[in-house]
Amino acid sequence: MPYSIAGSSEEVFSTSKEEEQIDKTNVTAAETVVEFSEEVKAWLIFNDGPNAVHYTLVTGVDTDNHKIPSGVAWGEDVPTKKIFMICATGENADVYIVGLR
Repeated sequence: MPYSIAGSSEEVFSTSKEEEQIDKTNVTAAETVVEFSEEVKAWLIFNDGPNAVHYTLVTGVDTDNHKIPSGVAWGEDVPTKKIFMICATGENADVYIVGLR
């Protein structure tokens, strides 16, 4: 379940020896693909808003996919190299992403 981290830093702490942080990415109504340099074992998306973001780990993302509301962080222990994201028509959001190897 998503949780709000309002008022906290975007910096993520972990015990992993390797992490890869993706620069702020603006997601729009066009499919946005974030690609890590190599596969990560777990990842976290922080949606800094102002709107919700929908994501999937395969191409063809749409607004029926997983939703991350504005101001919410969501992570999974699911290996991937790419995350596909989209906002509803006319909306956008800034996201920060970190992957752990």
